[in-house]
Amino acid sequence: MTKQKIKIDIVSDINCPWCYVGEQRLHKAMKEANNNYDFNISFKPYELNANISQEGVDRLEYFKNAYGPSIVSQIDAMNKRLQDAGAPEGIEFNFDKLTTVNNTFNGHRLIWLAGELGVQDEVAHALFYSYFTEGKNMNDTSALKEIGIANGISAERLDGFFESEEGKKEVREMEQWAHASGITGVPAFIINDKYLISGAQPAETFHQVFSQIAPHTPKFEEVTAEGQSCGIDGDC
Repeated sequence: MTKQKIKIDIVSDINCPWCYVGEQRLHKAMKEANNNYDFNISFKPYELNANISQEGVDRLEYFKNAYGPSIVSQIDAMNKRLQDAGAPEGIEFNFDKLTTVNNTFNGHRLIWLAGELGVQDEVAHALFYSYFTEGKNMNDTSALKEIGIANGISAERLDGFFESEEGKKEVREMEQWAHASGITGVPAFIINDKYLISGAQPAETFHQVFSQIAPHTPKFEEVTAEGQSCGIDGDC
């Protein structure tokens, strides 16, 4: 039986914790619905901190500058909320390892390259894990190369990649597309180029959307028996 096709664009940033939660919840829903649908997934870049320097900024100072000094007293509760949300999805948030907020442009270039080579899902997931669980700098090109090689990109293909202009234009164009489309926060999931799911919704929400938007084509149970027929090419 031919599966119904569903296209999903995941608009996210590597250093967005709710993007990691949302990605995992989507994959949970996809795994549960795999018998019914054929999913085509692609990641689209969205930099929450596009103006951060290449060296990054202290995470505590970043929060204070973004939300005011009073945010300091709320950070532990925020971290706990995310850890509680991530645990059921298999995510281990190690916020004690996240001392800086980094520029993620090079990470998005790596995700773009992975898409060109057919390993985008693996690389994007590895970047989330490397940042939030291992505390790696997502602007460290050496770390990015290691992640790419470990997830299906050859060392030869990555040789000189980050020093080149490759992928820069493509990432910027996709970011412009996201802003022009009215996306102001991530994660955002665009289904079949038409429907938008905002935020890290539970797997049940994705199931509801899948059932609503998939083509309602009748399915017939085939009875195998000998008989003559005409094909679509006119052959009888």
